[in-house]
Amino acid sequence: MPNKNKFSMVPIKRTDVFQTIIQQLGNLLDSGNLQPGDRLPSERELSESLSVSRTSIRQALKVLEASGRLETRVGSGTYLTQPRAAHEGGAGIQLRPGNGVTKDFIRQLIVARAGIERAIFEEYSRKSTRSGINQLRTLIEDNARDFIDDEENDENGGLDLSFESKVSELNQNAILSNLQQQIHQLWVSAWSEYGFVPEKKILLHQEHLNILEALAAKNSGRVVDLIVQHVDKEIE
Repeated sequence: MPNKNKFSMVPIKRTDVFQTIIQQLGNLLDSGNLQPGDRLPSERELSESLSVSRTSIRQALKVLEASGRLETRVGSGTYLTQPRAAHEGGAGIQLRPGNGVTKDFIRQLIVARAGIERAIFEEYSRKSTRSGINQLRTLIEDNARDFIDDEENDENGGLDLSFESKVSELNQNAILSNLQQQIHQLWVSAWSEYGFVPEKKILLHQEHLNILEALAAKNSGRVVDLIVQHVDKEIE
């Protein structure tokens, strides 16, 4: 078996800032002031309220959307899908910040996520449509517009799971989607606590493009190989 690639392991130099943005947005969602179906304030309003860049807000919203808490509607805004109590109703592992995350835990998490993403992408590769592929291509292009050569965006962008979440949405397997949302939430929490993002956003972008082309060609074998290589990497 060939050696696995290694994650780039980009240090989060402002771990406290990144976690604070996620935490404050989470507090907004849990405050009771918003009900499922309610629209969140705009990125500009959130940016001004938290005194952080709109890019940071955009990345944080993508993180929360990938864990199933938010839904972005094109041309309309971002909406709360479900309160935390409902979101945590499954048998997910709850990571308590401050307890520390070990390398062994991260390795186990990599294996678990690789299995979930493989199942989703393999299933979707057999039923992808031109409309779905176009939606994925648009998403990748939109994400690429966020590429800014600054450390803050590099750190946040490396935890962007919007592409994988979109494939799951298009796949329409509710059980796999629920499992993916739980693993995505844990993925972001664990890496943030660990103090790294696993990959540089430019490399994620290229890997997503390669997976997209395999999906468009309905090449299930290549899709499986690429998504496993994308997720199942070694850490230092």
